[in-house]
Amino acid sequence: MNTFDHRFALTYAKARRKFQLAADLAGTEVRAYRHPMKGPDGEELATDVAWLGDPNASSVLVLTSGVHGPELFCGSACQVDALLGLAPAGFGDVALLLVHAVNPYGTAWLRRTNEDNIDINRNFVDFGRPLPANEGYAELADAFVPADSSAAAFAAADARIKEYGAKHGEAALRVATSGGQYTHPQGMFYGGTRPAWSRQTLEAIIADYRLRDRTLVAGIDFHTGAGPFGYCEPIYSGDPAHPGCARLQRWIGPAMTLQRDGKSATPPQQGLSSELWEHGCGRHSAYVSFEYGTLPTDEVIGSLRAEHVLHRQGRNDWHDESVQAVKRRLLRAFAPDRPEWREMVIVQARMLVERIARGLAADALAR
Repeated sequence: MNTFDHRFALTYAKARRKFQLAADLAGTEVRAYRHPMKGPDGEELATDVAWLGDPNASSVLVLTSGVHGPELFCGSACQVDALLGLAPAGFGDVALLLVHAVNPYGTAWLRRTNEDNIDINRNFVDFGRPLPANEGYAELADAFVPADSSAAAFAAADARIKEYGAKHGEAALRVATSGGQYTHPQGMFYGGTRPAWSRQTLEAIIADYRLRDRTLVAGIDFHTGAGPFGYCEPIYSGDPAHPGCARLQRWIGPAMTLQRDGKSATPPQQGLSSELWEHGCGRHSAYVSFEYGTLPTDEVIGSLRAEHVLHRQGRNDWHDESVQAVKRRLLRAFAPDRPEWREMVIVQARMLVERIARGLAADALAR
């Protein structure tokens, strides 16, 4: 075990317990927003929230984790590390708000999506307006998630995907794959037809902790699965004209990439939670994702496709060994159980979180 292993977990229940213990050690209580469903062992599911600092602090640094089920384990470890070592008093009038397991169902059941196969990070659209179209996904839907899990079926599907990429270009294929879609409920990166429980819970947290009333709010959301192994890419996915973008560029520096210019590890996408923060907290917010690379892209997407095929076929018996094999593959793709990866996660998070906290404190003081 290396220095950082004790911060990590590989099940929802263990991650939740570590977060609760770290909050207790930090001298703060945890507030649970309970999910209506249970985990595979009948365990309670919840989005847990902890606050460090003055309840009336003028500025707040928000750390969120677990928007995508198995990606929780990276973000949870970074939140535990922050609770154990990041003292808000050292950053002026800045409080720390930690939102643990935005999508507890997906974590507990090892699904990147929620209980309705909704990708929470494609769910932040205005459902009162026409939903975004993704013609590329519609064309390839049965190739991305074949009805048949045989090697022959996947080979034929892969040929179709490759042909699409050759015809339309790699950038178009990336958007078709993961840009978000609202037409295939059993498919990947499905954004849903209404606000999901997790979205509603985040909206409630923003209201309950009066984030709209603060002088400045900075949000960091932890993700995994895109980019080089262990590398943390700070990605700004919102509107580059929003004032939060310029703030984050000053605080982070040139390491931050802009998703909308097509140069980040993730392509331009629809319905991201950046929409919630930019509109829910207004022009005084600044929101960035930390994207940690894991395995090669083909393996990450392959693990997602295999898991979606499993559920498309109705094979979701948690105790079935063939189901567990697919779940373990997904877990490896989004939470590598390797000490060097874990060390890279924590070290980079410490550096970037502190940089953002100090920038937030300085800007709040200057207002």
